[in-house]
Amino acid sequence: MDGKDDLPRFSPSAGHAIRFHFGELKDLKDGIRSHVRIDFKGNVHKTFRGHEKAQRCENEVRILRALETRSCPYVPRLLEHHLEQHYIVTTNCGRPAPDISRPKSDALFADLESEYGVRHDDPEPRNITYCQQLGRFCLIDFELATLLPEPAKAQYRTREVWRVNWSSRSEGGTLRESNDDAFLALELGPQRAKKHEAHGEALLQPSHLVLAVSDGMGGGSAGELASRLVLSWVKRNSAELYQTLQEATEDCRATALGRLMREAHSGLNDLAAQEPSLKGMGATLTLVWLAPGGLSFAHIGDSRLYLQRSGKTTQLTRDHSHVWAEWKRGDITEYVYRTHPRRSALSDALGGGHPNIQPQIEFHPLLSGDRLILCTDGITDGLWERGFAAELSSSAEAKECSFQVLQRARENSSVDDATLIVADIAEL
Repeated sequence: MDGKDDLPRFSPSAGHAIRFHFGELKDLKDGIRSHVRIDFKGNVHKTFRGHEKAQRCENEVRILRALETRSCPYVPRLLEHHLEQHYIVTTNCGRPAPDISRPKSDALFADLESEYGVRHDDPEPRNITYCQQLGRFCLIDFELATLLPEPAKAQYRTREVWRVNWSSRSEGGTLRESNDDAFLALELGPQRAKKHEAHGEALLQPSHLVLAVSDGMGGGSAGELASRLVLSWVKRNSAELYQTLQEATEDCRATALGRLMREAHSGLNDLAAQEPSLKGMGATLTLVWLAPGGLSFAHIGDSRLYLQRSGKTTQLTRDHSHVWAEWKRGDITEYVYRTHPRRSALSDALGGGHPNIQPQIEFHPLLSGDRLILCTDGITDGLWERGFAAELSSSAEAKECSFQVLQRARENSSVDDATLIVADIAEL
């Protein structure tokens, strides 16, 4: 992504503005239990330390996910999480508020429990900030918190009808004759499943929409076969998934999508074991399940899912790549990441002869005006962060936006296959 935005200013607790250079992280807290830093965009990077750091990190991820699903407006938003490194990135909720009164502090924590079903087990003023942008106090640090059943009055309200307009494009690279990428757009309803072509529109009531991209790997024709087999498996199991996901809880959705990923993984490995020419065959998969008011996604590899919301572009998926994780932790710059010889080495993918996988599976609420993009690495190879965000911020409709993104990416890099789906969400 070609260039960097003008660097924003962040006011720390001392009240003095500091301008950060790209790639620098400024220490906010360096303690026994955590190391907290802030990046040039104002996002908070937290590395857990000490006793039960893995459990505390996992708990904070779970709590922040639940609070986002329950639409709590005064807590940080989880942007990234790397459980194996005990590390998360969240949005910034402002300055510490040490002078808040005890009655006001107690009322904030009580409201969190009664309205959103989360009991903060460290209800102290040190876990309260003041966000000038929101004009209110906020709550932070949920490593010590308990998730309770969601109060009935705070349950997420789905709208009557949601509309999705999408556009898909795929183009082979110059490295080989075949195109190892594949995409899928599948509309599901009570009576039928309808496979769409490159562009389309769907209403999410009672229908659901599945969008997916896959990048195959392996010598000869193995990569092309792998990506198509994976999406065929998704299609064959879609009717059963529709019945499961239609009224499922978040845990049930995760279980169903996880089972789908594991079965596709086993299928690729079994086929490769029977045919020597397919040895090492594997594929990435980024799958989005769109239902009224929310999306579930299942992901493995280095294809990606981005969300464009209110002018901000967020990568919802994380690349299964050690070099990508180094970049996101701030250990290396984007330039070093993009020129790294091991950048495309994946730590997890479907097939490839590996016995086990750990796919990323999450649920996120939808807002009217959201834009999603699923893409393989042939797209992100050609667009740096800033350029990618600029293309997605275009006011053009999905069909024009997908064309512009593909064209811009290919101008900069045309070696690898490139596939993307742009989807615009609206409530009616």
